[in-house]
Amino acid sequence: MILSFELPFALIPLLNFSSSSTKMEPHKNSMIVIVIPWILSLRMIGINVYYLCTAFVGWLIHNNLPKVANVFIGIIVFPLMAVYAVAIIYLAFRKDTVQTHIETKNEPAMQTHMERGFTANGQLELSQVTYREDLADIPPPQ
Repeated sequence: MILSFELPFALIPLLNFSSSSTKMEPHKNSMIVIVIPWILSLRMIGINVYYLCTAFVGWLIHNNLPKVANVFIGIIVFPLMAVYAVAIIYLAFRKDTVQTHIETKNEPAMQTHMERGFTANGQLELSQVTYREDLADIPPPQ
């Protein structure tokens, strides 16, 4: 049941990332590869949300708690379900404007050197690597 709850938070960002022209530029998925996974993912997410809702409502109806407790649990959980649905919708329609693709003009040697941070003579050259704020501001692990 926990995996059903977490699935949209892993699947939707993955689909958005691989379909984004600002992130993937020339490696972006084609339209058919974008549409088919989104259809399958929305179907799978819909089934999981339906499962979560029916499991909770079934438990709420068939438990042995007093009615007052069921009312309080419902008052707490139903707004949380709404927040969950809004979070999924936000992830699906969020626009990502940060460009992380670095153009290498289709030269494999240049791509390899840039990924490794080396120049042609094998020396480490950090000044040639493009500064990326999204990666540079991440604190190192402790």
